[in-house]
Amino acid sequence: MRPSILAFLCFALCRTVAGQSLQTKAFNTADSVIVRWAPSSVQAWERFNRYGCRIERVDVSTPERKVQRLNADTLKPMSLEALKQHLAANSHAPIIAQALHGDDMRPNTNDVRAQMDAADQATMRWSLSALYADIDPEIADALGYRWVDKNVSATGYYLYRLITLDPQQADTAMIAIDRKDGAHTIPHGPALSAQEKEHTITLRWEREQVKSSFSAFWIERRQGTGAWQRLNDVPFVPMDNERGAATHHAYTDTTITRDYVPYQYRVLGITPFGMISSEAPVVTAMGRDRTAPPNPVMQRVNDEQGKLVVYWDQPGTTADLKGFRVEKTYHANAAYQPLHRDLLPPSTRQFTDTSSFLIGENHFRVWAVDTAGNASVSLSGYGVLADSVAPAPPIDLKGSIDTAGVVTVHWPWGKERDLLGYRVFFANAADHNFNNLSPEPQQDTVFHDTIPLRTLTKHIFYKVVAVDRNFNHSPLSAVLHLVKPDQVAPVAPVIERYAVNDSAVVIHFIPSSSDDVARHVLLRRSPVDTTWREVVAWNASEQPRTWTDRTVTAAAAYTYLMQAVDSAGNRSPRSVPLEVRIPQRPEHPSAEAVKAVVVDDVIQVSWVPPTRPVKHYVIYRSKNGAMANTVGSAGSDATTFADVRVPGNGSYRYAVKAVYADGGSSRIVEMPGPVEVK
Repeated sequence: MRPSILAFLCFALCRTVAGQSLQTKAFNTADSVIVRWAPSSVQAWERFNRYGCRIERVDVSTPERKVQRLNADTLKPMSLEALKQHLAANSHAPIIAQALHGDDMRPNTNDVRAQMDAADQATMRWSLSALYADIDPEIADALGYRWVDKNVSATGYYLYRLITLDPQQADTAMIAIDRKDGAHTIPHGPALSAQEKEHTITLRWEREQVKSSFSAFWIERRQGTGAWQRLNDVPFVPMDNERGAATHHAYTDTTITRDYVPYQYRVLGITPFGMISSEAPVVTAMGRDRTAPPNPVMQRVNDEQGKLVVYWDQPGTTADLKGFRVEKTYHANAAYQPLHRDLLPPSTRQFTDTSSFLIGENHFRVWAVDTAGNASVSLSGYGVLADSVAPAPPIDLKGSIDTAGVVTVHWPWGKERDLLGYRVFFANAADHNFNNLSPEPQQDTVFHDTIPLRTLTKHIFYKVVAVDRNFNHSPLSAVLHLVKPDQVAPVAPVIERYAVNDSAVVIHFIPSSSDDVARHVLLRRSPVDTTWREVVAWNASEQPRTWTDRTVTAAAAYTYLMQAVDSAGNRSPRSVPLEVRIPQRPEHPSAEAVKAVVVDDVIQVSWVPPTRPVKHYVIYRSKNGAMANTVGSAGSDATTFADVRVPGNGSYRYAVKAVYADGGSSRIVEMPGPVEVK
């Protein structure tokens, strides 16, 4: 980064065509127009120095718009001899003479460093030329950068044209000015802010406020109502760098010998026409004591009869020491809090902490403060109070277990100020020893654990202990009982044996041995219906060991299996399937002509026996259209049955089935109509 002077600050903002070699400005006075210009680049400056330019004026306010050349000779920089002759008394002339006519720095080699130095030298000469043309009209004339047109009308409107005389890169710059606008005013100096330091005052003003108005500045100061005095012997030119990131210009007055003496300051701007602001805003400032006292030296922090006492030393002798302030924090990363309202006297070297937060990390520091408010601070001191009181056990434990086996246990933070953290313990049964899951106390009230779910234990238990900063442990909290998500299927039930006839299948089974079974399910399918259908289910509270399927059809095949379902909905593996075929029995003849009559509160049932010998008969009865039930049996030779236990009045029907010695039976034959009992 190479510093450069903002020599042509104002010209950089003129409205000119991109790439134009000259930049122009114009200024109306009461009796003339001042036209200023400057080359826009180092290359343009070098060509201008060699070839110069001419200036023409077009009177746009007349119909003819006559073009008039204003200069007889070419406008270009004076020779060295002319500068010595005409500007011998000008203090800026030697600088311009060096910039224009100094030794040529261009190297004759291809050395890159030498070429860069030559380029920097050329840039500096170009910048100095433009700068001194801005602040010194006589220098502007000597450089060929200025023209004063006195032959003007008060109502004229003029266009000035500057035509470069470079035969290879001719260029024209133009600027218009309306005399009817009246004389232009010189802007006031910028508004200031002041930063008061010890024996110095730094003035600052906005760069944006002055960048189009001023090229340099005079800094002035006075005391009281005295005369203004300039602090700079030469115009102050703010320095910039290639990044140009500064938003303010700054000037520091280092000539102050006494602090607390108020001064008034103002900054007068110098325009590109060499004119100086006559007025500027004033700011009042003074040098102030900014030197803090020596830092206090922390000695120790003692526990004295249950209170912490801070001891420190103050090195050296500070005449303006006003007092001390002791501060404390309960944590190294927390903000310090003052322990008293007013400053302690300058002779104080110890302080007893009577604050309410005595339990914690107890970090202390001491500030030394002088009469100007400057302060310095000691290093931190640490104190510990003897503490044998354990915190209260954690309360209100809550928790959950997700299906991935992640346990979350949480509880509220305790009320003790000196809590360090918590330890979490677990067990697989409430009466087992609890194991520590957190060897180091954790400072969070949420604890995560991961447990296996495919185990036979369905429960897990947690307790929490609070630990303070002196490692006093609270009693164990109340136990938190959590139920694991059940992902273990129950043991399958077993079909032990079965019995079958032409109308029923009797199944004997052994229930599942798992303790969390909610129900048992029996499933059946057949060649006609190949889907497993649930035919019956028993809750865990029921304890059947057999079941009879009376919905079977003779000569058909059925397959049975069983499953157990636990309280979480897990289904056991299926039992070994049982395949059963229902036998087809031959047709047996039935009793015929079944009828019944009422005789003295007894109903006499009669029938005609079948043609084949019968082992016995089964008699069925229904009342008022309800389902028939067995009411008795009769021997092989019987043809009647007396129903002596008729259950009151009603409409009764009777039916008879013949049972044979081979185990077969006939169809059930029902009487054609009911018999009434009144």
